[in-house]
Order: sequence, then structure tokens, then C-alpha cells
Amino acid sequence: MKIKKIQKYFIALILVLSISISFGMGPPEELKNIPEEIEPLNAPFDMPKMERPDVPARTFNIKKFGAKKGNRTEYVDNNTETIHKAIEAAHSSGGGKVVVPEGEWWTGPIHLMSNINLHVTENAVLHFSKDKEDYLPVVLQRFEGVRVYNYSPLIYARDVKNVALTGKGLLNGHGKHWWEWAEKKADQVTERTKATKVPLSRRMYGKGAGEEGMRPPFVSFWRSNNILVEGVTLKDTPFWNILPVFSQNIIVRDVTIKSKKAPNGDGVNPSSCKNVLIEYNHFETGDDAVTIKSGLNEEALKLNIPTKNVVVRYYKTIDVQTGSGGIVFGSETSGGIENIYVHDAYFKGNDRGIRFKSERGRGNVVKNIYIHDIQMQDLDQSAINFNTFYTPGAKGIAPTFKNINIHNIKIDGVPTAIVLNGLPEEWLTDFTFKNIEVISSKKGARINRVKNLTMQNIEIKSEKRAMIFNDVFELKMKNIILNNKIDKKPFLLKGKYTGAVNIEDYSLRNIKFGNNLSKDIIRQ
Repeated sequence: MKIKKIQKYFIALILVLSISISFGMGPPEELKNIPEEIEPLNAPFDMPKMERPDVPARTFNIKKFGAKKGNRTEYVDNNTETIHKAIEAAHSSGGGKVVVPEGEWWTGPIHLMSNINLHVTENAVLHFSKDKEDYLPVVLQRFEGVRVYNYSPLIYARDVKNVALTGKGLLNGHGKHWWEWAEKKADQVTERTKATKVPLSRRMYGKGAGEEGMRPPFVSFWRSNNILVEGVTLKDTPFWNILPVFSQNIIVRDVTIKSKKAPNGDGVNPSSCKNVLIEYNHFETGDDAVTIKSGLNEEALKLNIPTKNVVVRYYKTIDVQTGSGGIVFGSETSGGIENIYVHDAYFKGNDRGIRFKSERGRGNVVKNIYIHDIQMQDLDQSAINFNTFYTPGAKGIAPTFKNINIHNIKIDGVPTAIVLNGLPEEWLTDFTFKNIEVISSKKGARINRVKNLTMQNIEIKSEKRAMIFNDVFELKMKNIILNNKIDKKPFLLKGKYTGAVNIEDYSLRNIKFGNNLSKDIIRQ
């Protein structure tokens, strides 16, 4: 008897350890010790080795160019000109590190040049002007997927290479004046879908340029190459935080973003970019933490520049709100999205966890997405959400979502665990879910219009029915454990087009059939 008890103990211990190893218990352990060197990516697609840009080591301290310290609250001693003098001197000499030393420094927008590393040292705070006049003249940028001319981003780089923003210092965007101003001017800005219908030369925003009310992002790189953002903390952005556009070879590493109060305060949003590494970051944002985008509607469909080859790993998001998620795709997907690898993340207190959003009119294809080893806790809406009905009433070309692979996911505390919604004319295709554990949910999985869906090693505990599948064709299920408190049969299959269902290791007695379906559609 003692031997049997010992055997049972070790079996239980092995099960506990296997769950801990598979899912992790809390934030990724790797976040505690960030390696100096960039480790191999091991992506499931071809992707080049990611390396920091090669910027000369010579330094240019802004104090030597006349910069003066200020204080935390008042906008004093505008250092915009002196900082630009330091950048120009470094650039003229072949490049170098422009150093912001310890202290409080006020400035207007900073425009980077090739071969420049803007280095904000530890205990340095770079404050950005509250005077909108400082952000003129307008510059070219992408606002929510639409190219426009608008107030300059706080840090801006256009058509450059080998550029970096580094250090352990703080960049304070003082976004409140932008938020309040935009709210007052909201009715003066052309809706973005209408803006795409006029030539770029007429999309002028900002004082003296045309319309008002459009906020700039914090940091934006435009059509640039070999980019690094590492170590810094960004606080209170006017709009999105880090926005690379039409750029490639991008690393965002060990960055802390605090923008909970910012409307649309997204963390990192690569838009029509290639070869991107986002790792070891901490997000407390007022909207999506990491969002993969590629432009809006007709304009982006014509440009057809996808975001591709992206690795997002070893990060955590805390209390990300306003309908947002820890890793998000869209809603601007019109340039296409492909080859995205996300792993080892911890989402706590978010509205959503993994989110895909698009709609009719966006078109193009989102494909080859690989997500694994994510732990989610105490979410307000849903843990895994695919929605191609993002805007009710939208018309036009339907987006395609295919070859999506999600595994090793642990979910504890959520209203709805999994939501998949394909369009009637464009179903979600080739989805694989493996090793998904839902410890606690009000509703389990709600699946609509999916073709070729594989679900293996799935355990869902919920208050209401654990699974409802509507219009699911070519469904393969194995090792499914469903528990719910209310419905006697935890699994409901319905839908006119539901068929070709293969279920292993699950009793038909626990399945309810709707809409004139019967157990004859199931192969076991």
C-alpha cells in the first residue's frame, strides 16, 4: 500500500511539474534576468539574425552644446535647438551617441538622423513641450493606418538607417494637454476612412495646415532601416507609443511603457514593417500592448506592404484596458500580415488577451501566426478573440485569416475563454489549438464559421456551456475535457453547414445537437 501511495504521489508531482513547465506560473522567468546579447529567435519561418545597429561609440553631450536643465513641472529652457545641434554634429562626424545626462531637460520634438543613438542616461528625464507650436511644421506619418501630414511625433526619424533610442532614463510626453485638446477638436477631424479617398497632398492636419485634432505618436520611424529602442521608459504619450512604419530590421527591447491614462495609448505598433523583434518589455497601456498592423482599406490595399517576420517574446502586460489586448492583430490589416511568432508572455487584468480584429473593406490575408506559452489571469472580456465583424455595417473586400496556431495557453478568470467569428463569405481557415487550459470562465468556447479546425488537449471549466460550435466544417478534436455548472451537456454542435466532425476520446452522450443535426455527422 505504501508503495502504491508513493507511486501516486510521484505521478501527481510529475503532472504538477509538467503544467508548471508548459505554462509557467506567473510572468516568464526570463524577465528577471535579461541577457545582454540577443538570443537566437528559433522562429518557425525564415527570419534573419537580429542585431543592434552599428553606431559609432563617440559621444556628444547635449550640455556641451548649450542645453540647460529645467524642473519637473514648468516648461523652461527649451533645448530643442541645442539637442539638434548635438545630433547634427554627431551626424556630420560619421555618427555617434548623443547623451542626455542626469537631470530634468525640456525639449520640443527631436528629429533623429542616420548613425545616431539618442541615449537618455539613468536619472535623466526628457520632458516634451506642452506648446503645440513647437511640433510644427507638419511631417509625414501614418495615423491609424492612413498616411497624413500632422504635428511632428515627439521623436521622429524619416528615411534614416542605423538609429537608436537607448538608456535607462525617462521620456515624459506630458500627453494630457494633447488628450484634452483632441477631445475638444474631435468633430473637426475628417473620419479616417474618408481621408483615404483624397490625395495624400490634401491630407493636412495641424495648425496652419488644415484640420485640427489629430494627436501625434510618441516615437515614430518612417521608412527607416536598422532601428533600436532599448532600456528607456515612456510615460504619458499623446497617442500611440512606438510606431515604426514602412521600416525594417527593428528591435524594441527592455522598454517600459506607462500610458494607462492615454486614450489610444498603444505600446508598440509595427505597421507595414519587416524583420521585427519585440522582447523583454513591460506594458501598462491605455490600449493594446503590442499590435501588428499594415494600413487601412483602399490605400493600404493598393500599397500592399505587409507586416511580416515578427517575433514578440518574454513580456508582460498589466491592466491593459479600453477593449484592448496583450497581443493584437489589426484592425488595420489591409496590407497583409504574415509570419508572426509570439511566445512566453503574461497578461494580467487586461480586457482581452490574444485578439485578432478586422472587417469587410480591409481585405488581404493574415496568415502563418504562431502563439504559445501565454498565461492570462483576471481578464475582463475574452482570452482568445477573433472577430472579422469589427465595425458593424462595414462593406467591401473580406479579410482572410488562415494557418493560425495557438498552444500552451493557461487562462484563469475570464467571462468568455475563446471566441472565433468568421464572416459568412470568408470563414476562418486552418486553425490549430493545442494544450489549452481554462481554469475558470463564465463561458467557454464560442466558435462560428471555421473550416479545418483542430482542437487537442483542451480542458475548459465554465459556469455556462463549455463549448458551442456553429457552422464548423472539418473539425478534429482529441482529448477534450469539458466541465460546466449549468448545462447537462457541455458541448453544443449546431449550424446548417456543420459537418465532417472527427472526435476522439469524448462521449457523444455529452454532446447536444441543434438545427436538425444528429450524431451521424461525427466520426469516432
